[in-house]
Amino acid sequence: MPLNKKNKFLWFTGISALLTFIFFLSIMAIFWCRLPSSSQDFLFKIIKENGVYFFISFILFFEVVGFTIYAFLNNFFIPLTKIPDEISVILTVNSSHRINIEGGNEILAISQAINLFADHYETLQKNIKEEINRKRAELEIEKNMLALFFDELPQGIIACNTEGEINLFNKKAKILEAQNHIIGIGRSIFDIIDKDIITNALYEINVKKLKKHVAASSSFITLSPGNVLIKADISPITDRRDNFAGFMVVFYNIGKDFELYAKIDNIFKSTATKILTYLDKIKKENMTTPEIAAIEENLKKSEQDYIEKIKERLPFLVVSDRDIITTVQKRAGEKLNISLKPEFPAHINWIRIETYSFINAFLSILTILKNKTFKKTFNCKLFKEANFLAIFFHIPDAEKNLNIFKDDHFFLTLKDFVNYHEAQISLSFNEKSEKGLKILIPLAEMKESEGVRNIVIAREAYERPDFFDFDLFTKRKTDSKLNDMRLKDIVYTVFDTETTGLDTRNDEIISIGGVRIVNGRILCGEKFNQLIDPKINIPLESEKFHGINDEMVKGKPDIKEVLPLFYKFSKDTVLVAHNAAFDMKMFSMKEAQTGIKFDNPLLDTLLLALIVYPMHEKHNMAAIASFAGVDIVGRHTAIGDASATAGIFLKLIPLLAKKGIHTLNDAINASKKTLYSKLKY
Repeated sequence: MPLNKKNKFLWFTGISALLTFIFFLSIMAIFWCRLPSSSQDFLFKIIKENGVYFFISFILFFEVVGFTIYAFLNNFFIPLTKIPDEISVILTVNSSHRINIEGGNEILAISQAINLFADHYETLQKNIKEEINRKRAELEIEKNMLALFFDELPQGIIACNTEGEINLFNKKAKILEAQNHIIGIGRSIFDIIDKDIITNALYEINVKKLKKHVAASSSFITLSPGNVLIKADISPITDRRDNFAGFMVVFYNIGKDFELYAKIDNIFKSTATKILTYLDKIKKENMTTPEIAAIEENLKKSEQDYIEKIKERLPFLVVSDRDIITTVQKRAGEKLNISLKPEFPAHINWIRIETYSFINAFLSILTILKNKTFKKTFNCKLFKEANFLAIFFHIPDAEKNLNIFKDDHFFLTLKDFVNYHEAQISLSFNEKSEKGLKILIPLAEMKESEGVRNIVIAREAYERPDFFDFDLFTKRKTDSKLNDMRLKDIVYTVFDTETTGLDTRNDEIISIGGVRIVNGRILCGEKFNQLIDPKINIPLESEKFHGINDEMVKGKPDIKEVLPLFYKFSKDTVLVAHNAAFDMKMFSMKEAQTGIKFDNPLLDTLLLALIVYPMHEKHNMAAIASFAGVDIVGRHTAIGDASATAGIFLKLIPLLAKKGIHTLNDAINASKKTLYSKLKY
């Protein structure tokens, strides 16, 4: 409970007074019983004749005692219990803070002595800070050069720790984002790239490292959430002892490359086909000459050189069956107006392919199927067969329609594919004895269940711009449970809302603001700030408070659009707010309308401040910010209050540690014991 020390003192004083009164009455009763009856009658007569005076004296006595206790409480006890908290603020979070409390002369003398010490301490802190800022300014130039270098690179770059948490990225990496898949410091790369693909690549890297390969890296292609086809190279990041500290993904958009290669391929092959057709006509007319034979030979040589150049440009990559077939499905729909409906197996299969010839070959197969069967929709089933990935197309009258797929009828694109990949194409039966086309592609070496684990991480921290956070290389162990994690290690979303009023049942949310805290640092580059159309008029009283009027929210998205976006922004984080009960009640009232339910762990700076400053009368945001030395910019705006709350929360963490509150579980349990935790809306 708040004011815990004061409550204990009041209980002690009250019980002591009661016991003293009982003891006094007991002595008086014993004394009365020992008097002879004549003396009792005499005393009773005196008391009866002077009862008013005795009663007034009794009241005055207790008033004097009460006043003495009150004076001691306010002049000595309460000020004295405030001083340790005030000193903690000065030493821990705000060296400019000074003790300014009312009390007796002794308390004032102690306060003045502490403030004098605080003056010297602040001067020392300022000198140290100036030196740090000077050194930091020198590093800022190098940091900006590094940032510029990364942004100017043609490739997208994402660096992660061993848990897949992003600690570096450049602007080119943003091409991978989609509406519900965000790239940001502390977010997981597995929201952008499938975890199985990354795990498989890391396993391949680990095997190469064990075999002492000079270049331990891996490559893959995949579709991003925004349907961007990328080729990615993944390389390990090691510490000074060559221990695995994370990995870096360098990628670029190869969708445009495929389009370019397809155009070149079509031009080359159509030209080659025309020339070969004319040469065949010349041969049939027995007009063959050495020059014509040389032209034919040169054409075949050019064809082979072209294929080899394509191979060099697009080497073999390990891809999952889902990714490559999904890419083919997308291309077939865009280029051929063909609907491909694949049926994938329960487990991912990995194949090592040259993606360009693979996709071109499959598009050619689909084109043939379309021309032969006059259909635009094809079903295919993928399954593992021995050491191959099998892809089966059920085609009615397969023998009649698909003779072209016999080996001696293969055209150039399919020949490239079959020879290059050691693949097999044949007419076959499925488990239902239905005839169709079966394609067999050799499987790549499968990843094992134990990939890269138990890795030692050791990396020194240093200053970084907003899209860097190298401290994440020294992140907590992967098996840490959230409740047992230290407060300073947790990723937070600090938020605030503005509403049309304070009635949670009838009023509406008109603004949500949020900032992220990662590794004890507010990320300036990651903010959520959105006005919301409440579909009702904003009362003038509320407008005076937050400055948001009907015109400002007109045409803005409604709560059904905004709340899911904020839910995604805050996913896998601990929520923090000031007087969070109100904001969470507003969210809960929208569950039925939006389908969004926030089940994140929650901390309230109001309750945490009650723990840290139990003797202070005011615990509103302005009062706490003043204690902690946090400047509030944009008060009563959602993003302004969220930023201020984030600053306050970071200041509270070391003060909570001094109270023995180190983990999330500690903070939640301590918050439950405060008086305001019972507050309902």
